[in-house]
Amino acid sequence: MVPTPPATKLRLAQASIGATHLGIPVEAVVQAIALPDTPAFLPRRQGALRGVVEHAGTLVPVVDLARWVETGTAAAANAQDARILVLHEGGRTIGLQVDAVGGLLDVAPHLLTRLHHDDNPEDVFHTALRSPDDGRILSLLEVGRLADLAAAWSQVDEVIAAAPAVAGPASARAGHTWALLQTGHGRLAVMPGDLPEVMPMPPLERFGGGIDSAYCIWRGRHLPVLPAGALIDGPFEAGSERLLAVIEHGGLALGLPVRAALQMCALEGTGLPANNGLTATLYDGDGLEVRLLDTARLFERFPEAALSKPATAAAAPVTAARQRSANAVGYIVYEADGLGATPLSAIEHILPLAGTLAATMDWRGAAIPMVDLRGAAASLSANVLVVRAAAGHVGYVVGRVHSMIPPGSGTLYRMGVGGSGLEFITTGEGDEQASYRTVDLVARAAA
Repeated sequence: MVPTPPATKLRLAQASIGATHLGIPVEAVVQAIALPDTPAFLPRRQGALRGVVEHAGTLVPVVDLARWVETGTAAAANAQDARILVLHEGGRTIGLQVDAVGGLLDVAPHLLTRLHHDDNPEDVFHTALRSPDDGRILSLLEVGRLADLAAAWSQVDEVIAAAPAVAGPASARAGHTWALLQTGHGRLAVMPGDLPEVMPMPPLERFGGGIDSAYCIWRGRHLPVLPAGALIDGPFEAGSERLLAVIEHGGLALGLPVRAALQMCALEGTGLPANNGLTATLYDGDGLEVRLLDTARLFERFPEAALSKPATAAAAPVTAARQRSANAVGYIVYEADGLGATPLSAIEHILPLAGTLAATMDWRGAAIPMVDLRGAAASLSANVLVVRAAAGHVGYVVGRVHSMIPPGSGTLYRMGVGGSGLEFITTGEGDEQASYRTVDLVARAAA
């Protein structure tokens, strides 16, 4: 007997209208756009049409389900989160106004439950599911059924075929590695080849004294530096951008202030393009938001990048300084202020922290200095990594020791050049891939 192959999981985009939560097949979601400041109404005596928006040069009718069915009232709705989802199925495109867009959800088909069996053509939903992530009940939206009930859509097969939802960086394909940066808007994913360097923030000069027009000198060239919140429309959490990420495209470069270079990671899925067109929102395996940067559109939007052109035609173009190699020595992975990895050869001994952390610790008859690396992880159980440097031993306090990466089982990946470069070690593939920033504790002890 031939075994039945396992059913393919259904990927849903989550959204909410009032107190009603929706699950929409992600392949039907073309884009999520902001509500226009001045809505264009399409007067009708009946139905649930809210109005009309323009998308990709075509007018698309928009449905407001709250005019059709009781959707309830959300406990705390934020008008800034409202969006119009542009949906496409079977050659028909229609818009749906929602109060908020959530993350992506993978569910097995057997979790779908048909609740209404009368096939009433006037009803919107008949199938529901319970989210395995948070237990919320989602009503499954069938885009074709929605268009039938509204009796309104745009026939735009040619436009959709020319500009699919998964074009460009809105799609993060399996096995592709991205560099994650922390910004005031959250995490930003950049193609590693477009990120030649992340460096400490250099002194900035202003163009004509304007606070939003700055540049610095980078590799002998003028590097325009964008305002910290320039890439993404929406709330920006003010903070300290201590690093400058250099983004490169076509031999030109732009600087973007960031807070941290996090890690290298593989992302997979379809993103929902943001209204400004520079980024697409994707949700990783933990349900956390990541913004994918469209580098080509970034340089189209900010023509001041031309200032970074080398002074002479003979000048060598900017290239991404990246190096890959297998790890020749074993690494140990531990919790610090985030997860870190250090060559095992640098660590002479690992032992639990006894009692309260002090300035020194007795180690083989000598008092060695102690350095706490835990940061936000300081409440965790502590271990001491005893490292021997040229000037003597140092005890580094970390949280839980996770694992060891044997020699040859990981890939070292370096971004940038010189002392400002960042190095990561990556293990596993696909869903099992993990990436850790390497830490040279011997060099730190000598500093």
